[in-house]
Amino acid sequence: MATSPLPSRVVPPHTKGRSRRNPWLLGLDRLMALVALANLTLVLFNISYIPLRDIYLRHLPILTRLYDPIKGIEPHRETQRYLMLADQLEEQLTAGGVQNPKITSLLGELTEQSILIINENPFELAKKSGTLEKIKNRMREHMSNESAQDSFRQFWSADHLRTRPWTKELDYFNDRIRPLIATNYYRPLGESGDFIDFFIILDLPFVLLFGCDYLVRSFYLSRRRSGVTWRDTILWRWYDLLFFLPLWQWLRILPVTLRLHQVRWINLSRMQTQMNRFLAESLAGDMTEIVLVQSVGLAQEAISQGVIKQWLLSPQPQAVEINEVNELQELILQALRITIYKVLPQLQPDLEQVIYHALYQALHEIPFYQQAQSLPGLTALPKGVAQQVSQGLTQTMQSTLTKVLNDQEGQDIVDQLSEHFLEPYASNYKINKPSKTFKPF
Repeated sequence: MATSPLPSRVVPPHTKGRSRRNPWLLGLDRLMALVALANLTLVLFNISYIPLRDIYLRHLPILTRLYDPIKGIEPHRETQRYLMLADQLEEQLTAGGVQNPKITSLLGELTEQSILIINENPFELAKKSGTLEKIKNRMREHMSNESAQDSFRQFWSADHLRTRPWTKELDYFNDRIRPLIATNYYRPLGESGDFIDFFIILDLPFVLLFGCDYLVRSFYLSRRRSGVTWRDTILWRWYDLLFFLPLWQWLRILPVTLRLHQVRWINLSRMQTQMNRFLAESLAGDMTEIVLVQSVGLAQEAISQGVIKQWLLSPQPQAVEINEVNELQELILQALRITIYKVLPQLQPDLEQVIYHALYQALHEIPFYQQAQSLPGLTALPKGVAQQVSQGLTQTMQSTLTKVLNDQEGQDIVDQLSEHFLEPYASNYKINKPSKTFKPF
């Protein structure tokens, strides 16, 4: 029976003929890859906007004014009113100083509003309670008072502004307190219980464009290749379906990366090789166990059919020991040594062929690998797995057996195995005691 030849290096189908591609189609692919990269950038920016909004507000305030409506962010009424009162106070102090009659009412409102913010925590909805704690700690440190409420009462008092220059106090408020209060915002909830988010308005044109591209590619592939159905084309570019998921939009990294690889802007060949090798190594252990189990089964079948019995009961069956040396045991050990040191190195290519053929046929019967044949980059995976497992298995088997025979403990185990190997035949097939007059071969 002819054995399957060991496969040579297989080029993935999606990389064949890249140099022969139509320049117009290559340009269209690059344009779509650029659009996909822009969409991924927008998705990642949208995901990171809320955690990084404070940085944008500090360094790029125009960006927050443009993008806050997309995320449904509105100014918080309580904190905004608080900052407006502080602005009015600064205007009155600039116009008439501490003696201005309007100062007293403004200071009272600011004190009342400060206590209200501490008690009701308007920062909680935006998950910025830590910002409120930072505000209270800074005011405690500035006023040298352990109570945050008392610190604000003292800060917003006419006596305090007379004692210390009110310009420096307001500068401290504007530099250290106002920026923290300004980061707070209000974000309404929708009927689903989630925050209102209008990002879909920005993302929808990209999704529609990717949908049209997906349909056109599927139609083109199904028409180009005979016997290929729409289902086959969907499986062929399954990763493009990630563009249409309303959740886990960060998964678009995968189709975008593959598109960049297909237009040769990045090279994933080495990563693909490493993934195939990882799959091969992960399956090597299971395959090795299967081969060993099948080998034991074959040995048991040979014993049950009497093959070993015929070998043991060949001419001179009573010759077992001479001068207290178990000849059959020694023959087994010598045969094992010759097999490991002489026979296996010469038969290694043939063993690889046999094991490769068996594994390759077994992998073809697994449904997963049948489906993998239609996926880009995985067409050569069964052959690669079978080849690596067959080579690794024969090399590991030979090196392991050699180490066992060179190790004293391993030799003892082999001796014990050979003794136990002969005991069933001595009892079941009534092998006689050795003849002392028998001469060794």
